[in-house]
Amino acid sequence: MISTIDTVLLRIAGHELQVLLWQRPADSRAWPGAWALPGGWVSEDRDQSLEQATCRILEQKAGLKPDYIEQVATIGNRQRDPNGWSMTVLHLALIRFSASESTHQDTRWVAVDAVRDQSLPLAFDHAKLLEKALERLSTKARYSTLPLYLAETELKLPELQRIYEIVLGNPLHKRAFRERILSAGVLEDTGVRIQGRGSPATIYRYQPDCAVRLFDRMMQGAMGEAIDE
Repeated sequence: MISTIDTVLLRIAGHELQVLLWQRPADSRAWPGAWALPGGWVSEDRDQSLEQATCRILEQKAGLKPDYIEQVATIGNRQRDPNGWSMTVLHLALIRFSASESTHQDTRWVAVDAVRDQSLPLAFDHAKLLEKALERLSTKARYSTLPLYLAETELKLPELQRIYEIVLGNPLHKRAFRERILSAGVLEDTGVRIQGRGSPATIYRYQPDCAVRLFDRMMQGAMGEAIDE
């Protein structure tokens, strides 16, 4: 049986969510030259865990090291690979834009919407794997600080709110968002203020290795519930 690891690595660029894709070699046994999620096999000699294998594969294929990785699902069937029964362990990974530049010529950042509208078909069942990872991110964004790993380590709250809105696909109430984020205790006030058109904006900082915190109430998600003020 074919057994692999596939990773949905995401970043925010401008005002869109992007996924990292890797182009399969022209001599690949299946889907030659097609774009796919970066994936590979576990090395019994080098990998002590699935997460370590995921990090190694991303480093080899894209030269990137995300700040956050989590296992999403294990998918296996006879249809996903033309060469027979196959199984993959799907991971979700998040990276800051400033740390996301890949020097590998066979990698490419693509808007998630371009995959969803089939402007760019993916190999195997990778479009379905992408949807599973996006669903996990969107669900956890409604009740946790997970999208913080898509932000720069120093940021303004409106910038972070915009990241949440891109992930969730809908606007958020400003005051409710601030209350949930600040009450989570993951942001440190740097003492720096930047004057804009209105009141000075506070610059906050977070540590890239901080744990994901849960909110006491959910934010508005794609389902359209109202946010409590």
